[in-house]
Amino acid sequence: MQHYNNLYKISKILYGKLHPYTILYRIRKSPILLPYIICCLPFLVLKFVIQKIKTLIYKACINIRFNKFKKNNCHKQVSDFIKPLALYLPQYHEIAENNEWWGHGFTEWTNVKKAKPLFKNHYQPHIPHSDIGYYDLSDVNVMRKQAKIAKEYGIYGFCFYYYHFANSKRLLELPINNWLRATDINFPFCFAWANENWTRAWDGGDKEVIMPQDYDENNILQMINNMLPAFKDDRYIKIDNRPVLFVYRAEIIPQIKRLTNQWRKVVKENGFDDLYLVSMQNFKQENPYNMGFDAASEFAPQANAKLIDFPKLCLKDLCDKNINFITMSNVINTLTYRSAVNYPRIKCICPSWDNSPRKGEKASRVILETSPNLFKDFMYRAVIETLSLSTKNCDNILLINAWNEWGEGAHVEPDEKYGYEWLNVIKTIQNLSINKL
Repeated sequence: MQHYNNLYKISKILYGKLHPYTILYRIRKSPILLPYIICCLPFLVLKFVIQKIKTLIYKACINIRFNKFKKNNCHKQVSDFIKPLALYLPQYHEIAENNEWWGHGFTEWTNVKKAKPLFKNHYQPHIPHSDIGYYDLSDVNVMRKQAKIAKEYGIYGFCFYYYHFANSKRLLELPINNWLRATDINFPFCFAWANENWTRAWDGGDKEVIMPQDYDENNILQMINNMLPAFKDDRYIKIDNRPVLFVYRAEIIPQIKRLTNQWRKVVKENGFDDLYLVSMQNFKQENPYNMGFDAASEFAPQANAKLIDFPKLCLKDLCDKNINFITMSNVINTLTYRSAVNYPRIKCICPSWDNSPRKGEKASRVILETSPNLFKDFMYRAVIETLSLSTKNCDNILLINAWNEWGEGAHVEPDEKYGYEWLNVIKTIQNLSINKL
């Protein structure tokens, strides 16, 4: 009986009250609901059919546009157009705050090393390849080596997470500061402001906050002023003399349009034509224009990615876990051939995702059945969609999550299991002739 109740509970969480699996368990539990559920089924079927038709139409439009692009550029390479931009986590060095919060010597490697498999064939821990080891980002030579590897394998640049909090407090700034001083590292970069609270649960929420965000106008203007030296660096990524700045959760910032107008004013006063602001769509799919932004980017895997097929979940003996499981195939299908939008939207891909090193059995999400071959399919589709839309004002950027998110199982940086296979996928597709796509 307890097992049955677990199945019902999990199917409801995964699929909602009106999903067929949930319906089956509800009927078994209370047959009197059958007439009501039968009445709802036609609406569910209609919704499903409409969504499938929309996807097929959009996919057909993408293919038509891509064939036109292919005809005009058949002798060029993918790398002539696509600019893979890898998100970069700087938390691989000690800081006083982490020593205080988590214990002396804490870095992201602390989480990575303590990870354990939570079920059969669970790939944990992720161990870095011997070529890179458990590096310390306080040494700028590590970043020199990373840039060299990334460039060799077709990555265009790094997008560094930027940590600015209340009272203009910055954290994890040392690697970025070292990078700015090391002008010999000839590799493009930009920033993504990680504008969530820093919490003990690693979820950006409002419980157990250890470093809060503050959207006070003066505080946020100070952040832009702090960024100006980086914006003026020749390596900083710009679109039409507009420094590119990603914001992780723009939708939670109060009076965001007012703030972005002020940001733009500061930047223009310092010799740029404007800012190029990109809102990262993870939890909500907000229109960036409504927030004063120029574009949006996907964030793979999105918070609303489809969860794993329920029978498969149970066959894997995972249904007694409180973790949300998804397959890479579902992530790919969720983030490719989506409905069209009336604003530029940067595609995003990831090799995997698994934040159990940080949260253990309380992990919010684990992707199953990941592989370099599926990552290749993911990138292949994203490249075709990007080229077909030819979003020139996004400069054909393709976001990769991530270069080194080891604590979330999302890294193209080489590990012991797959070696350089993730990077080889990027290099292979970048070197393809447009005619062979």
